[in-house]
Amino acid sequence: MLYPNSLVFMQRLQQAAGYGQYYYVEGEADLPGYERLAKKFAIAYETDLSRQTKHRRRRSGETTSTFFAMKLSMYPNGEGQIPVRWVLLATDGIGRVHEREQLRDLRKPQSRLTAGGRRYELIHDGKCWTWRLSHRAENDYLNRIHRIAALPKQRRRVIEIDGVRRDADAEKLLDELYSVPGFRMVRRQVGRLVSEFRREWKRLRADSGVRLSERTFLPYVRFMANEPHAECLAPPRLTQAEREALFQLAFSGK
Repeated sequence: MLYPNSLVFMQRLQQAAGYGQYYYVEGEADLPGYERLAKKFAIAYETDLSRQTKHRRRRSGETTSTFFAMKLSMYPNGEGQIPVRWVLLATDGIGRVHEREQLRDLRKPQSRLTAGGRRYELIHDGKCWTWRLSHRAENDYLNRIHRIAALPKQRRRVIEIDGVRRDADAEKLLDELYSVPGFRMVRRQVGRLVSEFRREWKRLRADSGVRLSERTFLPYVRFMANEPHAECLAPPRLTQAEREALFQLAFSGK
């Protein structure tokens, strides 16, 4: 299925791992290529079977497969195509998918399933399957924290937010940390990163007179439907003529 955004896509992959779909192959295609793959996998591996049928087949020792995909962009690239990232997942058992595809095991550290440009990786933390920041992404945040806290005075940028002086680079990084998807492990990592940021700020900027803003918490990721609700759909795109007509109506003084 082609999911509407990366968050739903990641949530479905997480759920699939919980159902024992540990083996995968992935790739990228354009929209026509995705449609061809969806038809191919449905015929070859019966990816479009119902959940109940797949459950019965797993109990009888057969493998089952599911096809996941998401658009990497809402707009065409330089070649006029919309890129799509896809993942084919399969369970243990007897089936053609294990013979025909070069499957990797997402349970192994060297072949974990990733998302968000490899910024997130799917792991089992001993309790359940969840997403976390990859080691590289977490280290990138730590490096940025230390670099921003240690900036010399001549390179610091102070701005005013709600009448309070803040550091522009620090607030931008905090905004970014508190906008990542709030999966359980990610929330813990963000908590540790923000604590480290405050320690470094206290150590290196105690006399600067500028403090980090207080944030509440990173919200949990709740279950999301495959399709957005009608009230959440994006507004229709307007033509240039329609934009000009609305502009004239808004500023005509009538």
